[in-house]
Amino acid sequence: MMGTLIAIVGVLEILAGLSFFGASKSAIHEILATAAFGFGTVTFALGVIVEKLGALARATKG
Repeated sequence: MMGTLIAIVGVLEILAGLSFFGASKSAIHEILATAAFGFGTVTFALGVIVEKLGALARATKG
């Protein structure tokens, strides 16, 4: 459950980065878009890892 929520937040960050990049008018906005996209991919990956570790813990517990 927590991993899914983290992955959803990551996808929202990626979408925000793409929208910032589409509306950028200067270099600082492009940097912000790149950072948001990068943090979104890392957050999404973290959500996937948490979900996989949770599934592994549930499988080995019982």
